[in-house]
Amino acid sequence: MTPFQQFRVWVRRASTADRMSATLAAVVVLGLLGWLVVPVHHHTGADDQVSVGASGTGATSPTSAPKAPGAAGTTTAAAAPASGTVAASAPGATSGSPAAAAPAAASGCAAPPGADQGVTATQIKVAISLVNIVGPAGNSTFGVPSTTEQQTDFQQVIDALNASGGVACRKLVPQFFEANPVNSSDLQQKCLDIVQAKPFFVIDTGGFYGSPTTNCFPQHQLPFLGNGRLTASQRDQFYPYLFGQGSVETLYRNAVFALRDRGFFSAGNGFQKLGYFYRSCFPEITKGFLDSLHQAGVAAGQVVSYDLGCPDGFANPSDLQQALLKFRQSGVTHVTETSATQDFANFTKLAQQQGFKPKYGLADDGIVPTSVGSLHPDFDNIAGAIAIDDSRFGEESTPGAVPSAGTARCNAIYQARGRPPVYQQSVGFGGVACGQIWMVVAAIDRAPALRRSALADGLHAARAVDFPYPFGPADFNGPKVTYGGQFWRPVQFVSSCSCWRLADAAFHPSFP
Repeated sequence: MTPFQQFRVWVRRASTADRMSATLAAVVVLGLLGWLVVPVHHHTGADDQVSVGASGTGATSPTSAPKAPGAAGTTTAAAAPASGTVAASAPGATSGSPAAAAPAAASGCAAPPGADQGVTATQIKVAISLVNIVGPAGNSTFGVPSTTEQQTDFQQVIDALNASGGVACRKLVPQFFEANPVNSSDLQQKCLDIVQAKPFFVIDTGGFYGSPTTNCFPQHQLPFLGNGRLTASQRDQFYPYLFGQGSVETLYRNAVFALRDRGFFSAGNGFQKLGYFYRSCFPEITKGFLDSLHQAGVAAGQVVSYDLGCPDGFANPSDLQQALLKFRQSGVTHVTETSATQDFANFTKLAQQQGFKPKYGLADDGIVPTSVGSLHPDFDNIAGAIAIDDSRFGEESTPGAVPSAGTARCNAIYQARGRPPVYQQSVGFGGVACGQIWMVVAAIDRAPALRRSALADGLHAARAVDFPYPFGPADFNGPKVTYGGQFWRPVQFVSSCSCWRLADAAFHPSFP
């Protein structure tokens, strides 16, 4: 029995919960990578670091990591102030109660005025949700670090931040929670637990990614930074409390026009028809993607679409077979997808078995980082595939690639504590910890007031953050921009290393 046949048997016999576990875990990895709130093209920005933590009721206690002398690793760029510097007050901003006032001037720093929950004279409390995939498809199946390692990564970044002055003249104090992305009841209860803990900010490493429960946080006026991309409707409904790794619409639009400019849809590239498979769970994404294709010059008659439905877990193998049959009979030469990341690997394995080897042009909605591990696509089938990426994935396997300044600074934090650089960590998770903490710190330090409702304004004032791998550059200018993903670059799958490498190291601005 081939691995794919074993997979089909598992899909047919596994419980819905197990299939959901595998599906959502793949999406979790996407979140961990994609920073969907990250890519930007102007490499300007500020870097901020994290602080030490204390556990709260119902949360896991933080891991105490030894501090190395001089291991703060904090250098700040001009776009945002260093931790503890003063941010300009907005007109009408009021100072908080004495308990929330900034520490004494003897510390040599000033902080935004105001008071709010989770803020004292010496501390700012943040809730951090760790991914804990329960069931046969656990964290290790997808290369996601254990909850212990995730917590250690965050704690060490926070230790470095606090050692260098903290944020807004205070120590950043994390309270850790574990979230199981395949259990909606657990996620709902965990949200309520976090709400009750009254933090100033919530950071999610992927446990809540793709779940409607995410809305629970902004509904309680809790700023929430997740590892997923935001849709336009989410941004409009929950501003200024929802932060993310990027924009869904921007990702797919950039992919279409970037592929066009690289000649992917040209006759010289052998293009005749485009096979497009998708999930109908997200009709607005499908419509937007097709509109972009037509604007890019791909005629409706050149697109052969297949709807995989909206399954709980992986798509039914029979649907993938029908998609392949339709593509082959219609003369498809090139293939793409949207919202079906978890089905891509199985599509390529079945395509390879049937001798169907199209050219793939993709938006990296999680396909690149999930090309490692036990559920990777068929490497022979995707040889030469092009993906348009708003993250830094592909750097780690590209000879001569130079880590960004943010990556180097993040590496310094871990190396001072005997840890490997982020290129060598599972899904670059250490970089996720650095990037998420730095983004929150930039928002706090530049906020006009220490209030949850003012943090989006703080991020706008920061303008950019010099994110580490795996996050790409980001530009927080513009109305309601609380996410990254404004820049892109192409990566290509290389058979000799069974890996993705940069096809162009430069980040390019989004298409209008």
